Amino acid sequence: MGLSVAYAVRHHNVTLFDPSGLPADNASARAGGMLAPYAEIDHLPENFLGAALHGISIWKNIAAKNDIGFMANGSLLVAHKEDEYVLERLAAKLPGVPRIKAEKIAALEPALGNRFNAGIYLEQEAHLNPQQVLKALAQDIKFEMQAVAPQKIAKDFDIVIDARGYRAEMDDKELRGVKGEIAIVRNTEFSLSRPVRVMHPRYPLYIVPRPGNIFMIGATVIESADEGLSVKSALELLTTAYSLHPSFGEAEIMEMRVGIRPAYSNNLPRIGFDGNVIRCNGLFRHGYLMAPVMAQCVADHIAGRSNNFISLFLNRHPERSAKREVEGSKTKKDLSTTDLRSSAQDDKKGETDDHHDQRAKEKYQRRA
Repeated sequence: MGLSVAYAVRHHNVTLFDPSGLPADNASARAGGMLAPYAEIDHLPENFLGAALHGISIWKNIAAKNDIGFMANGSLLVAHKEDEYVLERLAAKLPGVPRIKAEKIAALEPALGNRFNAGIYLEQEAHLNPQQVLKALAQDIKFEMQAVAPQKIAKDFDIVIDARGYRAEMDDKELRGVKGEIAIVRNTEFSLSRPVRVMHPRYPLYIVPRPGNIFMIGATVIESADEGLSVKSALELLTTAYSLHPSFGEAEIMEMRVGIRPAYSNNLPRIGFDGNVIRCNGLFRHGYLMAPVMAQCVADHIAGRSNNFISLFLNRHPERSAKREVEGSKTKKDLSTTDLRSSAQDDKKGETDDHHDQRAKEKYQRRA
């Protein structure tokens, strides 16, 4: 988030503070890099879809000048026979998006062959490479490798942008951390042109292609800020890859990593104002999708321009006034960005969700 804001306001004199280095090895660096508003419809309200699609267009424009691994090949969602009711349930939330059969799936991803009989192709979605993005955004930025408290440096800058992610938890009691675990593997016998999600009632995971036959498998969503990787999660990640294609049984495990995403109770991102400090946080699972949109909102606010999307991110803090003007915004000379971590959801379904899953499965089986 912090690098996105720094990039959006790069025509100002910007200083970025981060104790973890530049670019930092944080949740942003460990993300899948998927730009998937429709596939994430369970976690993203419909009124955010316009902003999400705008986010994809911003990345496309950035990619025109920078190598960020941006690919606009859409997303493919598939399900094994016993889990096709999960796919149908998602399709019901996406009117106008047709389900596709084995022949179309094989045409999109030949390596999958006829392993799946049902799927959804979301052609408006895209993906990028997080490591390449962070390097591109960090170019030519004045940087200081230290931790700072936004309020303590506020007097030294016209505007301070607090984008610390989960490390802001001590100052923002509404913030919680949600763990995401990923696996990075190399499979020289397999290839994909786009991210593929394997739909499952308990742990729907995805596989994102990277150059050199490298694949990122992710990501778990666990209500915890503990950075340890569990055996259970490792098994789920690797089993998902193997269920997609048996060649993953011989794939090389390059690394397994954990990132902590910041999230609020409603799992939606927020922009808040406190004097000359602008706070951007709570991106949950939508870090790369929403960060450029929020960054543009901040840049427009600083410049005194209107922005059609900023209202989505305001009024999330009942104790703060979203209408408060940023002090000194009329005389913008120096900006400071503090950036630490990015983007969560509970993987523990309740009894109500279990009931709905069972009813959906029974309904699908009767139709079949």
